Amino acid sequence: MNTALSNQSTLESSASSTRYGELASALIKDIVAGRHVVGSLLPTEHELAEQRGVSRHTVRAALKLLQDLGYISRKKSVGTVVQSANPDTTYTQSFGTVDDLVRVAATEIREIESVHHVTLDRATARRLEAPVGSEWIVFAGLRVDVRKGGAPIAWADIYIDATLSRIADTVRANPEVLVSFLIEREGGQVISEIRQVVTGTLIDAPLARRLNVDTGSAGLRLVRHYKDAAGKILEISDTVYPADRVSVATQLRRSRMPG
Repeated sequence: MNTALSNQSTLESSASSTRYGELASALIKDIVAGRHVVGSLLPTEHELAEQRGVSRHTVRAALKLLQDLGYISRKKSVGTVVQSANPDTTYTQSFGTVDDLVRVAATEIREIESVHHVTLDRATARRLEAPVGSEWIVFAGLRVDVRKGGAPIAWADIYIDATLSRIADTVRANPEVLVSFLIEREGGQVISEIRQVVTGTLIDAPLARRLNVDTGSAGLRLVRHYKDAAGKILEISDTVYPADRVSVATQLRRSRMPG
């Protein structure tokens, strides 16, 4: 299968996106762990804001994300009810705004197994569509499902520009936060564009064992470039999912309706 889907978008990230993503991830962990059981009420927005040290705007955004993911329902005059600790685990990635990436980050946690320095050879550079000879710090490991006790979802190799090596410890210490946010917050860079390419692949034996699928089974490879305003690539994520664990949705809108 050689069909490729390419989608490109200019995104503006913000600290508030990071905060509500972190809060959503923490609440999911609490629900999965049974600290908030199905049928019970979550604390009110005001209580959550005080408990977590965030604004009510951040709480509302996090709760909306949990509602969209199927964990909670919000009922007028009742409150926020825990709906499920185990919603449908097939991921649909609708890529168009930074919120779409936060949605994925809230349920897919990095489990980094190795960190190493690489200089891209010709073959790797061609596969990643990056400059030959460029230098990167690579974080390699599984993406795991916090809703399933850490069950593997995908394998990810995350490349950050070698000049950002000072944030490596922060990346390892914050597995639920998008690396792109950490590059901005800790690295002082601004990401203004993200380009995504999706291709079909067959999962080889070593990776099949890690992902608990059959060798040679179908997979999807998602490669994302995170670029600054000058077009320099600051981060590349190369993620392989078993085909039955993810779908990718692209939404197109007319920029101008016909007159």
